[in-house]
Amino acid sequence: MLKHKTKWRIVAAGIIGNVIEYYDFALIGFLAATIGTLFFPSDNHFLSILGSFGAFAAGMIMRPVGAIFFGHLGDKISRKHALFSSLVLMALPTFLIGFLPTFAQAGIIAPLLLVLLRMIQGFSVGGEYASSIVYLVEEASQNRQNLYGSFVSLGAKLGMAIGSGFCGLLLYYYGEKEILEWAWRVPFWASIVLAIVGLALRSSLEHSYTPIKSNKVPIVEILKNYQNIFWVFLVLASAIWMLYYTLFIYLPLWIESYGGIDKSTASTLNTYSIFLGVIFIPIMAIIADKIGSIKLIKLSAILITLLIIPLFITMSIGNIILTTIAISIMTILLCAFQAPIFATVVNAVPNHNYRASFTAVILGSAAGVVGGSTPALMATITKISGVSIAPAFLIAIFAAFGLWTVSKLASFKIEKQ
Repeated sequence: MLKHKTKWRIVAAGIIGNVIEYYDFALIGFLAATIGTLFFPSDNHFLSILGSFGAFAAGMIMRPVGAIFFGHLGDKISRKHALFSSLVLMALPTFLIGFLPTFAQAGIIAPLLLVLLRMIQGFSVGGEYASSIVYLVEEASQNRQNLYGSFVSLGAKLGMAIGSGFCGLLLYYYGEKEILEWAWRVPFWASIVLAIVGLALRSSLEHSYTPIKSNKVPIVEILKNYQNIFWVFLVLASAIWMLYYTLFIYLPLWIESYGGIDKSTASTLNTYSIFLGVIFIPIMAIIADKIGSIKLIKLSAILITLLIIPLFITMSIGNIILTTIAISIMTILLCAFQAPIFATVVNAVPNHNYRASFTAVILGSAAGVVGGSTPALMATITKISGVSIAPAFLIAIFAAFGLWTVSKLASFKIEKQ
């Protein structure tokens, strides 16, 4: 249980890893065109962009592997060991990316090194995200679990806001030419400041979890005894993270290419949507604590299924006011969809000694495999189909699947529902 005197430190220690993680994601999203040009040069601009998003996906696909490793570490040894070690392994690759040679300087070695660093980072992120969620939910009071679970997403959005805002400031100050030549490295170097803060916060981490000595492997026991609920949550989480990575990673490029909005304005709108998410994630979590997670998930899934196509059509008009309104609605709907998932996933498994593994694999797989491939997937289906709003149809389909899983969740005894 969270103690009053240490509450702020516990929350800060819990979310700092996600600040760093999504700071990096914001850099990849904001600098997608620049990284594509520098590391995946091609006469075809689309192929360069696809190469950049491919490097992003490579790191994300490693998340399930890291989830199994760090989830096991958190369940069998301690939450603190998982949180501290994952933070170190996650922060270092972000910093080192700033020192990489470009394709023009080192040839094929450059993109290979980029992908390697992204894979190392993705491995550590697979455990970091879930470990912090389980930690915060377990240390929270019974009637605040959604709120404290949502702080992880709050940290993620803060990281994206810092990353996106920093890149926007650099673009404004130096211009696109300087960014392309050298200034793209600066935000990666700056990540070391966040890493130092994170290590300081987690060096004296407090927690109430005590592992039970057992020869059983958590992930094996989960797939044996919680197989049905595992797949239900995986589908639901995948629907959430597809929308998440479309909104915060792919959409800036989409509105620049298909919404008639210039790059600077698109980056400003991206930063705005992230800050809006910072406001609404805790609000939606509080609502979930009041009315129940399942009710809020169900309502948001219905609205996303119905509204996502009209929202993309609105953004394709090219009117800045209409685009801002559409992005605002999309962000609020995402927050309502995502805020209740954290505590719900943790509480789905009554055995505390399996929670870190269960949560890590569910969210690591959804965010890594589905979310990580989303930017490249969205860019590809839009290019191949020739339909600018093609991403909206895919999001609607996944949201409908998410809605279907809600009826499945109702058949399980889950805390706080």
